[in-house]
Amino acid sequence: MSKTLLIISGGIEAADAVKRAKELGYYVVVSDRDHLAPGFQSADSCLIADVYGATETAAAAERFSRKIRKIEGVICVAADAPVTAASVTNRLGLPGISLATAALASDKLAMKRRFAEFGIPVPWFSEVTTPQALQRVAIERGRDLVIKPVDSRGSRGVQRVAQVADLDKAFWFARSHSPSERVMVEQYLDGPQVSTESIVVDGKCFTPGFSDRNYEYLERYAPFFIENGGDLPSHLPEAIQAKVRDVVARAAAALGVTSGTVKGDIVVHKGESYVIELAARLSGGFFCTREIPLNTGVDFIGAAIKVALGEPVTAEELTPKHSTPVIQRYAFPSAGEVVSVEGTEEARRVAGVTDVIVTARPGDIIPAAGDKRPSAAMVLTTGASRDDALRAANDALACLKITTS
Repeated sequence: MSKTLLIISGGIEAADAVKRAKELGYYVVVSDRDHLAPGFQSADSCLIADVYGATETAAAAERFSRKIRKIEGVICVAADAPVTAASVTNRLGLPGISLATAALASDKLAMKRRFAEFGIPVPWFSEVTTPQALQRVAIERGRDLVIKPVDSRGSRGVQRVAQVADLDKAFWFARSHSPSERVMVEQYLDGPQVSTESIVVDGKCFTPGFSDRNYEYLERYAPFFIENGGDLPSHLPEAIQAKVRDVVARAAAALGVTSGTVKGDIVVHKGESYVIELAARLSGGFFCTREIPLNTGVDFIGAAIKVALGEPVTAEELTPKHSTPVIQRYAFPSAGEVVSVEGTEEARRVAGVTDVIVTARPGDIIPAAGDKRPSAAMVLTTGASRDDALRAANDALACLKITTS
């Protein structure tokens, strides 16, 4: 009988992982609280449980494993829920990170403290407990800071202090996004930012996923950090890339990840690599499921699944076979209710386009740009050169007509 894999999250970005697991011959269970989750469509079985409800998901998984079919591996895709995944693996005695590691990976302040303790470069940081404390830090260190919730997901609640008019409002906004009502600040370091995707096998860290993050709209959406996709391969010199890979490996070890996946957000400031965050999960945005295979030929999600099931993964499987230029970009329509979406098929016909994914539907509300990316579609392209791939992405986006009222 084929092994059974539980995938936590049934979102559109996790659906690729479901399909790949099925292709590899595994029995796939997907957990999500949304009865219409896209990942459910290809799954063999479904669990209705909140992705971020660790106890709820662990209990549902235990019941399924005991009464229906034994679960033998767990992964979390495109959802920042390492505590949920660790709760399931801990309860079922499966391979995975410890609850202590998951807790560190979910608490930005504890994570930074651990990194500092292990000598891993991080921006200066401090907890701020009141608006007055934030005012004092801004006076003492200047306003080139980033304020963020300690335990939120993604960019929710994150702002650049130098571009905030009201510090009190910024503090309460960040706190409103923290389940534990804690806020921190860290030094804003200028320089290129990269996203990394790594798999740790028997304590050795492999990083085939390496993307330059695209912040072309940094000023337009200030004080928020709105990322508009990424570019692979990286433009950074090989020596700098080696430094990034080294700091990611050290950070993973500091968190206690000896087997599993880690997603890194790294900034290269004055030639040195600093860890902004390290997530103990698979990334979203189709980075691990589509971009890495296109760029390197590495079946990243397939390898991650094998690790989760306790199966061997070789260094050769995680070694890039080629370096094909890949560009990912998003469509940001005007805020309002979506009236119509046109040009999707035309965009798909643009030479170099490998994917056009439209997430907006008529009747959906596109919020004003804020701490969450107000995207309605994504294009993924390749080309003989970066310029060719970028041209294809821009041409595809030009085809999409997303009208809002």
